[in-house]
Amino acid sequence: MSIITLKGLVGALVLASVGLVISACNTSKATVDTFAKFTSSTSPGEFINADGIILESQKARLFTAVAFENLEQDIARGNGEYLTSLAVLLKVPAGKQDEFRMHSQSNYSLLFAPDLRTAERLLATLTSKREDLQADSQRLE
Repeated sequence: MSIITLKGLVGALVLASVGLVISACNTSKATVDTFAKFTSSTSPGEFINADGIILESQKARLFTAVAFENLEQDIARGNGEYLTSLAVLLKVPAGKQDEFRMHSQSNYSLLFAPDLRTAERLLATLTSKREDLQADSQRLE
């Protein structure tokens, strides 16, 4: 009797573990939808060169599409690895990255307005801020 109970307990633990692993690895539908919308109007040739390497000009675009939800969380906090990575991909000068993060956080409601919440819009808004920061940096030099 105790062997059957032990087997049942082990079976239940295995099923629970598998369920947790699958749910942890699951990509949310919102992420997939965002990526699909962002890349649907483009052909693969726009993103990669003949060697299969992502074009420098497209790295931030692809990153934003894939990491959109993580970027949203980082921007809400005003810091994080995804926001820092995006700043690097956008070539925000090192001395201006703190300002870029603060600007992103202070404009969270604009960047993620429910009716305009897209990766494309996020990138366009942050790119314009990056250009402002680069111009400020060049004036100081």
